[in-house]
Amino acid sequence: MNRAPVLALLVLAAAIGLRAHGLASWSLDGDELHSYYDVRDVLEGAPWPDGVRGYPVGYMLMAGSARLFGLDELGLRLPAALCGVLAVAALLVLRRDALSRRTSLCAGTLAALSPWLVYHAQTARFYAPLLLFATLATLFALPGPRRRPWTAALCWLLAVGCHPTALLLGPALAAPVLLSPLATRRVLAGAVLLTLGGLVSWLVAGPALLAVAERAFAGVDPGHYDLTHFVLGLGYNLGPCVGLLVLGGLLALRRVEAALRLQLVAASLLPTAVLLAAALSGLSMHQRYAMGSVPALLLVAGCGIDRLAERRPRLALAALLLALVARLPDLGGLWLDGDRHDVRAVASALAARAAPDDAFVADEHATLGLYLHRLPGFADTDIREAPIVESKPLHDIPRQRKTCWLALKLSRLDGSYGREFMNWVADHFTEVARIGRAPLPLARHDNRTVLYARTRRLPLDAPEDGDR
Repeated sequence: MNRAPVLALLVLAAAIGLRAHGLASWSLDGDELHSYYDVRDVLEGAPWPDGVRGYPVGYMLMAGSARLFGLDELGLRLPAALCGVLAVAALLVLRRDALSRRTSLCAGTLAALSPWLVYHAQTARFYAPLLLFATLATLFALPGPRRRPWTAALCWLLAVGCHPTALLLGPALAAPVLLSPLATRRVLAGAVLLTLGGLVSWLVAGPALLAVAERAFAGVDPGHYDLTHFVLGLGYNLGPCVGLLVLGGLLALRRVEAALRLQLVAASLLPTAVLLAAALSGLSMHQRYAMGSVPALLLVAGCGIDRLAERRPRLALAALLLALVARLPDLGGLWLDGDRHDVRAVASALAARAAPDDAFVADEHATLGLYLHRLPGFADTDIREAPIVESKPLHDIPRQRKTCWLALKLSRLDGSYGREFMNWVADHFTEVARIGRAPLPLARHDNRTVLYARTRRLPLDAPEDGDR
């Protein structure tokens, strides 16, 4: 009995379960707040924000889903979850003329159980659609009887519409055409496609791209990610064991057809190499910018396991299991809280303890406002962002008549907020609760939030901390 179809169905079922769990129950977190407000503007007919014009395909998918299912956590996240599942399915079943069943099954399994890809498939952003269209573009561009270059080009253009970093995949997809002894018109067609992708990206998001580039070159990007962040982040999120499988796969590719080898090497390494060079030059590079090369990297890893299985099947199985088991702590953390702070629970806890006219200071203050303002009586509550660095509020808040509350991320209490702010918290506030689940052993993140209440009100004429 051929077990490959049964195993593929089990892998697909695991992918669906991991990506569907918690979609509606987990509160929005981080950049998902931008998606919420931008999609709301699109649905209300307002002028498109820069974010929508910069990444139109992902936003149109979210807007369509929100119109059908509601502008909430589930409505915003459904397109990402569906795209994440379809990307796994594509790796499992497409291009059997170019890839062995074992290669496809291994690549699909690594994608299905990757905490990084699960997280993006549960996040209301555009990286899961980017993964899907990059996967389809990579697969349809592979040499073989079922190669579909024009379909691959269309999928690539859709990937560019999800995020401009997909442009880096274009030369890799066109490399076999441009470097092979084909008719001149096909070479020119490949060049035209690359140019078309650049023009479409520029026409749709030219000003937004310029703003991003200006921040990166000027070094003022508030979320600046240097070379160390890029290398370590990509290595961790892809998985160290998966990285070793990719290295083994690159060696194993010496035995496959030259055209297939060229395609997989170009698609897996070229975008990553460009991003690495940009990080070396001092530009801000986040590991998620390499998402377009992830499908090819997983296929290379699958080829490595496939070649090893031909000689030592038990060793190949052990290598695959090790790569999967190493990610179980992070998968468990995702299952518990989606690797998100429970901002909705924080808002409820504050509403149960505080008065609407109290003073509030919070990390992710805008996201907390989204949930706190929905509660009765708190619609007009003002929330200040943490950490506070100005001396006047640091002086005034302990002296106000109204009580002040802090909501701080536990993971940042190690000094990330700054010494002055943490000394101020220690002097004037008392911890009253911790919101969220404690992390599992070996899990990467602690997503709990610590609530503080002002210990006592200082007299108006009390000296400042530095004068005592």
